[in-house]
Amino acid sequence: MLQLVDKYEQFVLKNAPQISGIESGIRSLTYILPGRFNDADMASEAIFAAVNLMSLYHDSILAEAALAQQPEAPVTRFNRYTRHMLRNGSLYRTVAYALTLTQLSEALMEMVATKVGGHKGRGRAIIGIEAAKVVCRIMLLRLSRGRMLLHSNVPERDYDMSTVKPLDAETPSGRWVGKRTGREHLHVDVIARKDKGGYEHAMQYLLSKALVDSARTPIDLLKVMNAWRTFGDYLFALRPLVYVLALKKYGRRSWKPLIISLVTELLSLSTSLSSKPFGFREDLTPLEKDEYKRRCWYILYYLLRNPLYDKYTKDRLDGFITSASEKPLISLIAGVLRDYQPLWEKWHFYTSAY
Repeated sequence: MLQLVDKYEQFVLKNAPQISGIESGIRSLTYILPGRFNDADMASEAIFAAVNLMSLYHDSILAEAALAQQPEAPVTRFNRYTRHMLRNGSLYRTVAYALTLTQLSEALMEMVATKVGGHKGRGRAIIGIEAAKVVCRIMLLRLSRGRMLLHSNVPERDYDMSTVKPLDAETPSGRWVGKRTGREHLHVDVIARKDKGGYEHAMQYLLSKALVDSARTPIDLLKVMNAWRTFGDYLFALRPLVYVLALKKYGRRSWKPLIISLVTELLSLSTSLSSKPFGFREDLTPLEKDEYKRRCWYILYYLLRNPLYDKYTKDRLDGFITSASEKPLISLIAGVLRDYQPLWEKWHFYTSAY
């Protein structure tokens, strides 16, 4: 079994550009399947979940090779932090991947539960999945020693797959780790190698490091939160479960679940605000500010949740689709919205945000 895994990993390394094209092609297929035939929604979601899971596995293979072959390539704050956390804690890594796998397959699990167990089976599945995600997020909050939760816990693809080649024993990593700080650094010969411009490249590299927060250790990209912000992140983790439990108690036509969820969301966001109107706290790091901005955008999902969707959004969306369908180019967007409209009207996880 291990030999088959090793052979597949070597195959991925040798054919990275082709695999990237295959992933993109299959993912594009999922955008045109919904509504085309019976169970097309489930087939589309199954393909989408499968290709995302395979992409996640491929990234675990290719990312290390890309980092070794392109050590001077810029790395985002998000990827620096997530890679550091995954490398330095086996339990954290297990929980992070468990949460990621759940998020990638949650919509498919909801569809399968509905087909097998009907409405009751679907309700139990939604509550079970949201409860599992809450457990994972609280564990990550504890394992990170009180650092804020991120929208994802695995690195994003930040390398060019067409340039990745198989590693061999002679391939230098281009990096070394300091014994005292545990930080990674580039070798000087990598920074100033002749094919990269020598002295000029070295100066550009040093200037770029002086002007940004890349001098921070990865763990310092997120600070340990105080009690108030920690309370806000617990609310952030619990909000989806609170919402589905309120739906079960009050029903989808009641305004109470939406109001309870929105109040919980806003209270969670309020822990990041300063005394200035619409301003974030000054002690937040850039990565923390980026994450809070993303959480602010999540509020737009409430426009797709009942009863607000039926009372307000649906008529306006239908009007836009009808008018846009007669205009060139915009009609393509209208067609995609028309195909996906039944999905977010029917399935919970299409509008759950996180």
